[in-house]
Amino acid sequence: MKFKQIIIAILALFTAVGCTENFDELEKDPVALSANPAGQLTFTQLCMSGDGFYQWRTNLIYSGGFVQHYAGAWNVTEFGSKFKKDDGYATALWRNGYSNELKNVVDILEKTKDDPKAVNMNAVAKIMRVMVAQRITDIYGDIPYSEAGLGFSKGIVTPKYDKQEDIYTSFFKDLDDAYNQLNASGGPIKGDLFYGGEIIQWKKLANTLRLRLGMRISEVKPAEAEKQVKAALQNGVFENNRDNCVMKHLDATFNDDPASIDFRGNGLAYALVGNENGDHFSTLVIDFLKNNGDPRLTMYATPKTTSGLAWGVPPQPGESLYEGVKPGLFQWEVPMGASSTSGIQAYFKQKTTPFLHVSYSETQLLLAEAAFRGWIPGSAADYYKKGVEAGIKQLEIYGATPATQTAINTYLTAKPLVAGKEKEQIATQLWITYIFNSIEAYSNWRRTGFPKLIPITNPDSETGGVTPTRLYYPNDEMQKNETNYLEALSRMGGKNDWLNKVWWDKN
Repeated sequence: MKFKQIIIAILALFTAVGCTENFDELEKDPVALSANPAGQLTFTQLCMSGDGFYQWRTNLIYSGGFVQHYAGAWNVTEFGSKFKKDDGYATALWRNGYSNELKNVVDILEKTKDDPKAVNMNAVAKIMRVMVAQRITDIYGDIPYSEAGLGFSKGIVTPKYDKQEDIYTSFFKDLDDAYNQLNASGGPIKGDLFYGGEIIQWKKLANTLRLRLGMRISEVKPAEAEKQVKAALQNGVFENNRDNCVMKHLDATFNDDPASIDFRGNGLAYALVGNENGDHFSTLVIDFLKNNGDPRLTMYATPKTTSGLAWGVPPQPGESLYEGVKPGLFQWEVPMGASSTSGIQAYFKQKTTPFLHVSYSETQLLLAEAAFRGWIPGSAADYYKKGVEAGIKQLEIYGATPATQTAINTYLTAKPLVAGKEKEQIATQLWITYIFNSIEAYSNWRRTGFPKLIPITNPDSETGGVTPTRLYYPNDEMQKNETNYLEALSRMGGKNDWLNKVWWDKN
């Protein structure tokens, strides 16, 4: 019965979101009633940020708690700050990432691989497969990849777990192939909600992802990382905020039931709204922005409503209006309660809130690190400056009041890249620009070790205050895919533990 409901829901979704760029026209597309590549592309793109199930659990609670973007809510504190295990939280991305995303893009690849009229759609599917699988492998480590999603087309129901190093090798090849494959005569890219089928934008996205992944392996394979970064830059990465890979969501009903397949609204916004009034940034975020005079402080956070001096008393003249929640504390443990701390601006919590997957700000900051390492020409300080400025201006897509250019220039002049602190400054700015994409922030924190997090001293922490370095596999893999599961565990000392490190994490 549940399978039937899922199929009906998928068909209903395709009817609603179809294969054109105009949302008002999507439901009129006659081919949207079948599981065609265009409909599957639309569905996958919606799921990547519209899935409230794992946006809440993997992005907000665990990743956002681990890197201390958020604090105070019961589940963020109990699980993301005290590092307590919850199988439902830990396996959410695995379950939905495979069932709703990877299987669909693999199916697109299978359907288009021999079709000369679908060369561009095939290339886009290669890029999408990298985007989806990168998120999964960076969270879990070795995963099924080369054989994943082939149950229907090839009868492979127990796929092998590929080594993460091999997966990354495949990523680089697929991105390079996709870049070279995209061309004006390669057929239309229907159902594309990211770029409306614009080939040049997909080429830039392929190269920018290649840059991200090249830098991700910087500590474990620096020579290969340098090679990939140089190739990405030569082929052409994002050039401004207009290139950003953004998902613009509909005013659709939030739904946490994965069987309902209603992913059209922003899943993280849904999580922030439903998170037991736990929409608070940590002291690490607020203090960094406040102490550095960062224009993003008021763009991200709302001022507190009561004073820390006495309950119900408005903030006093000269008192800071912006305070975060210390990681490890529940919001009710803050003196005078949650009203004495800053909240998250309302425009980040709407069904229609955009989701930023890959940005020009990230691009410039990664290039700043590459320049600092001597891998590419140019000034690390100049790349850094452009990356920080872009990170401030990208908040305008959410509805934030734009910072004035004078305010931005003042900040950039006061806080330049400082010799001897380059890696820390760049990584910390990436952490700020990744707010609302904490999965990426968590990966970059593991790679670099920055920013320095506030120590967790709660006596009931299950790890003794040690931040987990991966999420663990679903235990039912032992029943579903025993041989391959046990082989993967053997490469990690036989334990399905979240204190093991993924391959590229040498920090």
